[in-house]
Amino acid sequence: MDAALQLRTDGQRGRILASVIELVSEMGYERVRLRDVAKHAGVSIGTLQHYYETRDGLMLAAFAHHTGKVVQGLEEIATRYADPWDRIRGLVEYITQPRGFRNRCLAFMEMAAASARDKELRRLFGLQYDGWRAPMKAAIEEGLADGVFRVSSDVDETVDLILTQIDGLEIAVATQVAGMTRTRMRDALLRVISVHLGLPPYASDAPDAS
Repeated sequence: MDAALQLRTDGQRGRILASVIELVSEMGYERVRLRDVAKHAGVSIGTLQHYYETRDGLMLAAFAHHTGKVVQGLEEIATRYADPWDRIRGLVEYITQPRGFRNRCLAFMEMAAASARDKELRRLFGLQYDGWRAPMKAAIEEGLADGVFRVSSDVDETVDLILTQIDGLEIAVATQVAGMTRTRMRDALLRVISVHLGLPPYASDAPDAS
């Protein structure tokens, strides 16, 4: 894992970094200020600036920490399943886990917009995409080698299409377009991925509860 993706933080610093992501989802990336983070995390401005002297440094640290947790989670999920399709389902379930899902989508949308103007944020986005790409590509390649999957394009393009669809659905959840929910996003993703891989379209019996 890239050294920039910092996961080991003390309790106070971890609370500060988590507060940044929550505030970005609530207020928008450009509107979050040091005083907002200090209040949300329950620390003084002086304590906050002991860790992070500038707002830009704080925002980058928060996204690096958030990205590191996402990548670590994907790596852990990928080790749990031997079957390629079960692994892909596990990865999709992981990124659509219920707790705070819409806020995560909102934070993603805000950070993505900010990264268009910030080289370091773009780099961190690239690391997060690499973290997604690696287990997804490995699962697809294993399924192809086993004769379970069939793709109409090459593996890299198939992974690109899947990642693009994840992004689009997360934006739909964040903006609540057409009533998009976490459960609908999960099921739609699995249906699309199953079709990309030459499988029967995924069908869920679970009710749309979120």
